[in-house]
Amino acid sequence: MKGMKERNTFYIITSLLSAALIIPGIVQYSQFNSIILNEQTLTGSILKSLPLLLLLLFVSLYASPTDRKERGWHQPEWTDIPIILLFLILTGILSIVFPGTEGSYTVQINGLKGYLLSICFAFTAAFTEELFFRSWLVSGLRKSSWPEWLVFLIPVMFFSILHLWQGWSGLIFAGISGAVYTFYFMKRPGLFVLVASHTIHNALAIIMMSGK
Repeated sequence: MKGMKERNTFYIITSLLSAALIIPGIVQYSQFNSIILNEQTLTGSILKSLPLLLLLLFVSLYASPTDRKERGWHQPEWTDIPIILLFLILTGILSIVFPGTEGSYTVQINGLKGYLLSICFAFTAAFTEELFFRSWLVSGLRKSSWPEWLVFLIPVMFFSILHLWQGWSGLIFAGISGAVYTFYFMKRPGLFVLVASHTIHNALAIIMMSGK
């Protein structure tokens, strides 16, 4: 009975979080031809994402020590640095092979304030996505006794759909990078490596686009 209650709670929370994360992106894709990233939109995105990030932190940390460990809450280690570099090389290559659809977003930032906002935005987006798509989904599906192939496939599929606003090339990029991130988390649950890699990639992508 307790196990069934935990599974039902997981399914309800997952459904609500999925809607909160994915639906806005689909609406953006259907309504706007291009998303403009400037100081105003970056600040708005950060403020709008904070409640969801705080909720994800709560549901992720409000658990037993064993559950927190399975959700990737480990102390960072020096050995994480080479893995972060490898992930950055991979996503850098993918960005060249599968660039976002031309005009899907425009970056209009400059100065220290703009760059700091870009880093904050990159961090909140990366932390939110890794908490949900890797930490929450992978550990929750496993605990609910789903087959391993579905534990892998569902986070990758959801993560890809989230990036639909970047066009089909962005969708493929997210699918491949999401598959690598998910595979890594399934073999070695650890949030730090994924959040750090994801944040640095996001920040570099925004800052480099600002010079075009």
